[in-house]
Order: sequence, then C-alpha cells, then structure tokens
Amino acid sequence: MDMVDDDRRILRVKTEYDGNKAISVEIEDTGPGIDPKKSHSIFDAFFTTKPHGMGLGLAICRMIIERHGGQLVASSADPHGAVFRITIPQIRRGGDRELAA
Repeated sequence: MDMVDDDRRILRVKTEYDGNKAISVEIEDTGPGIDPKKSHSIFDAFFTTKPHGMGLGLAICRMIIERHGGQLVASSADPHGAVFRITIPQIRRGGDRELAA
C-alpha cells in the first residue's frame, strides 16, 4: 500500500468458522489491487510487481497453506485493493492421532 496516501490505507482482517468445518481468514487492503492481466501469475515463484521484490512471498504462503490441506485465493476488492482468503480445514483430535475434518 506504499502508493496509497496515508489517510486511505486500510487493512482489514476477518476470521470465521464456516459450516464445512474450516477456518477462514480474509485479508483486505486498499492498495492498488491486482492487475487482471497478471492475476494468473501472482502465486508463481519469482513473479513480482515490486522493483526490489524477489517474488517468493505469495508462492511460499500458498505452498504452506496447501500443505496443511488449505487453499489461498486472491481477488480484487471493491472499489480498489485486493482480498486474500485463506481457508484451512479444522483439525479434530481423535484418539492418538489427528484427523482432518
């Protein structure tokens, strides 16, 4: 959100438990958003839109979340900005082992 005036920088974090036994975290910002022409590449390793970025952050985040059985998706916010939604299955404890719900 470096490109946005200080008084317009907003970051919202929302959590919820949904009926499908999963936990969701939604992060929404008021930054420049996601360029629709590049939206298919934002989770690729070494893809960056920052002049000094390495392009690994979102790729690593998605890999960690998927290895926990979850999902990370991104979309544009209205009227501007981006929304990232993480969904992770709830883990139930069952006897000596953990079972994915």
